Amino acid sequence: MTGATVHVLSQYLWPDDAPTGIYAEQLADSIAATGAAVRLVGGQGSYRRGRRVAPRSSIVHLKHYLGRRYRLVSTAREYESVREAFASYIRSQVATDDVVIITSAPPTTLFLHRAIRARGAFGVYWLQDYYPQLIRGVWDAPEWLRRPLNRFWTRELRAWPRVVKAAGNLGYAGSNSLVIRNWNTLELGMPAPARPRTALYSGNLGWGHDLTPFLDLCQTLRDKGYEVTVRGDGPGMTRLPGWIRAAPPVVDPEELVRSYWEAEVHLVAGHPRFPDAVFPSKFWNARATGRPVLASGFTGVMAEELEAARTSDFRTHLPQWTRMVVSLLRNSDPDPGRGENGRDAH
Repeated sequence: MTGATVHVLSQYLWPDDAPTGIYAEQLADSIAATGAAVRLVGGQGSYRRGRRVAPRSSIVHLKHYLGRRYRLVSTAREYESVREAFASYIRSQVATDDVVIITSAPPTTLFLHRAIRARGAFGVYWLQDYYPQLIRGVWDAPEWLRRPLNRFWTRELRAWPRVVKAAGNLGYAGSNSLVIRNWNTLELGMPAPARPRTALYSGNLGWGHDLTPFLDLCQTLRDKGYEVTVRGDGPGMTRLPGWIRAAPPVVDPEELVRSYWEAEVHLVAGHPRFPDAVFPSKFWNARATGRPVLASGFTGVMAEELEAARTSDFRTHLPQWTRMVVSLLRNSDPDPGRGENGRDAH
């Protein structure tokens, strides 16, 4: 192993429970287990507080402006402040031949490839959400505005040495991209019996989820005698009918694992108007239970990705990420898989 360091940057890290942060932490720990030097770098804000055990890798929390979630101007200001804090860290802490992995949380991290290149390091952009489409959940801009935004985003993504897509449906397909899908972040342990006729949705119910098809799916299950529970946050929670058992997200890890095993059926939601914006990370914990996972609002490439995800061996995804990063540290060209653009990993 070389003397280079791997820097993994994401907006929300432990003790927060943001999914992108959990993935960043688990990747950092997996890379560190190979003997590489790893630093986790995040902000000081909060997406969703939890009680999980801290990652093994140490975390640097950078100071920045703290906005208010779901307040657009305040959130945008925080995004830019985090980008500035990350850029300052890169200028002062990243060395030649280091590897810098940055998630798309916040979306302003897209522009940090210049700072990384200036330090002589290798940049990897971890595309969890494709924002030119995701923002349509907040404001569905006319096509004549969306086209230049897509071109701009594509140009910036092409400037990265490597873009790792967390799902095949995400709206970027440049020659520098490859797909390494997410994985189950929970250690589920031994299976436990399900409560009959129960369905669970666990996680954010926000801008990227169309509530109408989701409620149609819930109604279909209710008509079959299922009790439907939604444990989450986001603007969609306030619009749920009274017959759905609605509650805040589970913060205790043991209770969260128990809730996954208790459900006979798991639910995930998408949005049919922008199928290339996101793929729900919550799918992977549900998939790991082996229980049925029912989806609403999945169309086009998102529906195709769902079927690919159902057969993908999620146990190989984190090791694949780790092998790729180790190869970069050794200054070799990793070939983690094949498929889309010749580089679709499982």
